[in-house]
Amino acid sequence: MNLLFVNTNQTRMPDPVPPIGLSYLASAMRRAQHDCDIFDLTFQLKFEEKLKARILERRPEVIGLSLRNVDNTAYPKSVSYFEHFQKVVKKCREVAPETPIVVGGPAFSLFPEEFIESLDVDYGIAGEGEIALLELLEKLESGDFPTEKIIFHAQGGQVNLDSLAPSWDLLDTQKYFHDGGSLNIQTKRGCRFKCSYCSYPLLEGASVRQRDPEKVVDEMEYCFNEYGIDYFFFVDNVFNYPKEHSIAICNTIIKRGLKVKWTAYTSPGVEDEKMFSIYKEAGCDALDFGSDAMSNVSLATMSKWFTVTKIKEASHWCREYEINFSHSLIFGSPGETKDSLEETIANVHECNPTVVIAMIGVRLYPNTPLSNRLIKKGWITRKEIGLKPVFYVEESIREFIFDRLLEERQNYSNWIMPGFGKKMKHPMLFERLRNKGAKGPMWKMLA
Repeated sequence: MNLLFVNTNQTRMPDPVPPIGLSYLASAMRRAQHDCDIFDLTFQLKFEEKLKARILERRPEVIGLSLRNVDNTAYPKSVSYFEHFQKVVKKCREVAPETPIVVGGPAFSLFPEEFIESLDVDYGIAGEGEIALLELLEKLESGDFPTEKIIFHAQGGQVNLDSLAPSWDLLDTQKYFHDGGSLNIQTKRGCRFKCSYCSYPLLEGASVRQRDPEKVVDEMEYCFNEYGIDYFFFVDNVFNYPKEHSIAICNTIIKRGLKVKWTAYTSPGVEDEKMFSIYKEAGCDALDFGSDAMSNVSLATMSKWFTVTKIKEASHWCREYEINFSHSLIFGSPGETKDSLEETIANVHECNPTVVIAMIGVRLYPNTPLSNRLIKKGWITRKEIGLKPVFYVEESIREFIFDRLLEERQNYSNWIMPGFGKKMKHPMLFERLRNKGAKGPMWKMLA
């Protein structure tokens, strides 16, 4: 079938994010002999006429829309993307009223019922789409139109990650690298950890499925040779778990003599000196630790599986091996007190990261342990956890949190608070830095 996928994401701050999930989906469709293309809105701020032209030019039999984020997850300056999604759907309907529209992506997977009820679309795929979409296309092609509008990925099974590589040729890969300073690479899917607020296990599954390290580095080499990409971003939710898998990838990079740098999301709970040594030799330039707190009481409340001691050890080894590092923290989680907050701040200063990324409040998503607990306590109802962003902020110290963190940001330039915005000397700072060849996560240059 003739397919047109649309990446609806237009967020470019701090960096544009290539739609890696959509490019995997395109590869699966191509392998099944479907003809597909991607129309990417990331670089199309005024997209309506260009989207219309692409639809009229291509005349797709199915339009697929990828919904990446429900909102910016920042408090108090939260921004919902729902109205933008509505505009995209409306334009597709205007131009091709008879063409089936299928939606998917992380945002849809978290709120499938809400999106199906609110958007004028025909079908939605919740979860992994490579197999589920193929099965849907077979039915549409045969005229066997499903009566259920929501298709859950478990019905189609899980894709073999080693059987696919992203269709980078369908994206403006070099522009993503120029404007974003790196290119995304996924080495695994799934998460076995049970952090109280987190939606990753709901999106990718509670078991970890790993790509063959050789295939991961094959993809890196291809992008290096084809597009000149020499800085990569491992976008797994926890790159260093299993630790042995990440080390195998690094050893493969070293063995092949691939001269690249990279960054990753990591956990401070899985580390030792050998790991950092190998990471550095393989080109590790920066690590973003999902620490969430630096108080053992707060860590336990969020069901984290590591302690402050491990956070301090990870910070030490980053400094020892001259690796830029950030700690992403959440303030105001259930049970947060003035004492736990002050303990976290004191430990931040001891760890001395390149930057601190400080978020206030926990964005609530359906079916997470925290949301289920709050529903059971009567703090909120399931219906209230929806497309409109809802955050939990510990009420007893709400005002104290704001005042105290603003004080830290005022005194220390390496505190970044997305919910309040980052003070910049010029609104075009990001673009200027990238035009000068800055690579890697922007946070390491904003300290």
